[in-house]
Amino acid sequence: MKSEFFFYPLFQEEIDRLVQNPGRKEARYLVRIEKEMVLTDPILDLILSCQTPGKFYYSAKDDLFELGGLGNALVIEAASGDEVLEGFRRLWNRDETIPVFGGFAFDAEEEIAPEWGPFGRYRFTLPLIEISRSRKGARICVNYINKKRLPREQVLREIADSLQSLDALPRLSPTAGQPALADKALIPEKPQWNRMIKKALRTILEGDLKKIVLARKKVFTQKDRWDPVQIVAALAGISEKSCLFYYQIEDGVAFLGRSPERLFRMHNGTLLADAIAGTRPRGKNPFDDQRLEAELLNSPKELEEHRFVAGFIEARMHQLCTDVKVESREEILKLKNVQHIITRYSGRSQKNFSPLAIAEAFHPTPAVGGFPQEEIRSCLRRYEPFRRGWYAAPIGWMNRRNADFAVGIRSALVSGKTLHIFAGAGIVSQSNPHAEWNETEKKMDNFAAILGEV
Repeated sequence: MKSEFFFYPLFQEEIDRLVQNPGRKEARYLVRIEKEMVLTDPILDLILSCQTPGKFYYSAKDDLFELGGLGNALVIEAASGDEVLEGFRRLWNRDETIPVFGGFAFDAEEEIAPEWGPFGRYRFTLPLIEISRSRKGARICVNYINKKRLPREQVLREIADSLQSLDALPRLSPTAGQPALADKALIPEKPQWNRMIKKALRTILEGDLKKIVLARKKVFTQKDRWDPVQIVAALAGISEKSCLFYYQIEDGVAFLGRSPERLFRMHNGTLLADAIAGTRPRGKNPFDDQRLEAELLNSPKELEEHRFVAGFIEARMHQLCTDVKVESREEILKLKNVQHIITRYSGRSQKNFSPLAIAEAFHPTPAVGGFPQEEIRSCLRRYEPFRRGWYAAPIGWMNRRNADFAVGIRSALVSGKTLHIFAGAGIVSQSNPHAEWNETEKKMDNFAAILGEV
């Protein structure tokens, strides 16, 4: 629903106090004003109601944490993780707990497809307005990066002007309505998909690969621009244990999704990671659902697929952590349309690894790429008829020590008049092209329901 929350009145008194305070004339590199408060509006409503071009939202999968951002105080676009960390070095030298939001491409060495151009290879944002909610309560912060070494009074005046400009924008009502009719293209078409799977099976039989995850997409084109606000509002209405993410780069350009897969969470030295692979649809009734669950847990093909992922995650955990534990092994994760096998790990992270380095070490897991990891990007470039961009890559927030990254699956790219919806299927020696096609259809069901396909 539409939020009528205004930001300038919240910070006006503190801005006036700082203007009148006879301290140093030059503002510091980072000017940050924080307000802890009781926030009655949902954070997502605050984000979606505001018409500023750049914004984001992230809700953690299984604990009470949300992060939203409006506007841009600092954006780092880079070709590597090291460049990103260098870009935020001065910020985190001032305060290493400040979060930034973003992600990176599935294959940073691949040429960027035109529709993914605004996202680049790596992109992270420190917002002008940062809104968070945790078990400790809600907090709203305003951020300003003083690159030009402006006087403090001028910085505070620019902050006030930015907040007043934000408040003056018309408020949207983020309703989840039905979009207009659109033309649909399948990439690849089913015959080409069947050939892709058979080619992959031959490669697996020859021993070059043990598993490969092949993706497909549906591209919907309409006369007017797609509204990402409408789509993410509909995704937010789905009740399931998953991570909701939304990264709008500019008007009409956004990457969004509802991912069941956490890549990892790092909090005060503890690292949590999930291995998710193996899929069945949900049943039509409780009895049918239980039957499909039992079928999933007793399928040699699905167990083989899952254990490639779990073995990889466990090995990476031992490289990155001490005191590695299996928190749960081969349980069932039930989502709205599908159910998966999940194994959960924890460990104590080694201090010399940054959150971004950990994300790069895990990505791509066999759940979204294949096994062995070293070969998989080059294989996907040969097999898939489109470039993935940020699909199935890490997306989330981080500061210098802590982070929460999801895997960008069950996702879509809004790019002007086109909407790209993605899904993938893990191919192992016992895979069947028709069954894998049907699995990707079920994985797209959240978006199919929004578009009125089902």
